[in-house]
Amino acid sequence: MTARKPKTKKTIVLRRRSVIGQNIELYSSAYRIAWKQISALRRREQPDISLRLHDSIRRQLKEGATEPLFIASEALKDVGERSEPGTTPP
Repeated sequence: MTARKPKTKKTIVLRRRSVIGQNIELYSSAYRIAWKQISALRRREQPDISLRLHDSIRRQLKEGATEPLFIASEALKDVGERSEPGTTPP
């Protein structure tokens, strides 16, 4: 059995940066997908909808979600927006 090398501070920092970068990509993709599904009218009527999307996506990332489409879908459910199948966003 070989002995494991102790983790250095540099290794830990690099792994942390990698996780942060992955979460940024997931957040960006999920937010973009969800935002496109919300009509301009609804955006005007509910100016806080972007914050509610943001909160939902961040919560899901903290819980370990990894699929942008599923994250966006859940965020839309959280804000009460459901798009009909087969329709295209405006």
